Amino acid sequence: MNVKPLILAAAAGLSMSAAFAVDVKLSDTIAAVVDNEVITQRQVAAAAAQARRDLPKGTQVGDNELRRQVLAQMINQSLIIQAGKRRNIQASETEIDAVVAANPSLKNASKAVRRDIADNIIMEKVRQQAVMQNSRVSDAEVDRFIAQAQSQGVALPEGEPMRQYSAQHILLKADSENAAAAAESSIRKIHAQARSGADFADLARQYSQDVSANNGGDLGWFSDGMMVAPFEEAVHQLKPGQISAPVRTQFGWHIIKLNDVRDAGTPEERRRNAVRQYLSQQKAQQAEVNLLQELHNSAFVDIR
Repeated sequence: MNVKPLILAAAAGLSMSAAFAVDVKLSDTIAAVVDNEVITQRQVAAAAAQARRDLPKGTQVGDNELRRQVLAQMINQSLIIQAGKRRNIQASETEIDAVVAANPSLKNASKAVRRDIADNIIMEKVRQQAVMQNSRVSDAEVDRFIAQAQSQGVALPEGEPMRQYSAQHILLKADSENAAAAAESSIRKIHAQARSGADFADLARQYSQDVSANNGGDLGWFSDGMMVAPFEEAVHQLKPGQISAPVRTQFGWHIIKLNDVRDAGTPEERRRNAVRQYLSQQKAQQAEVNLLQELHNSAFVDIR
């Protein structure tokens, strides 16, 4: 059994648990200093105990190895959260309330637990930003992968039929709550223009702050799982030709125009879709690795 991924998976949710809600006491000794934050031995012990409880039955791992991996995970979390706060990425009270509402055990969450929830939201926003900015796959990349596989005699996956969407969007970025309020006001005015018959592509070129602006906001064809959840949910509610109401994601405020929907049903389409998904997943994983490497390279980390 590969123990390490299991431990890391169990530790990944620690910022949502009481482990991170332990107050730092003067009597605590320091386990690690991570830039402007301190991780105490008390926090590591609580987190390791939670990780031990969350491990699948029968998993064998020593206390020292478990503590080492949990501490490494806590350091990574601290680096990501601090990076998010430096970028003015925030968790709104509405977002925190949504997490509490979805988890009955958090119904009477203390202020400390709500802070941990906020940190967890910030961490996920930073991670998703890194993934979304680096996981798009072009047709040329799919072509190269298929050509290389065929030249090497490697069998390509047949792929499964998958619903795909062709859409355009307009994005106004919002890195803070103040910026989000201003962006919401502006996006609603743009939305009114779009609903009144203004050309969506022209509006995107004029107003959108996404890299797709020069192409009229065109996102090409994408499948479920390739966009962040609020964006996908809005797309699912549209019929071709319709324009969404303003949608907020961690990137800012969007309006979306759905152009077409299709099932990638031919063998070639299924194959290309499977390859695109594979390449996107590889890029997403590498983006997370690169994010942590970048943060570690620019941070002060002292493990005691």
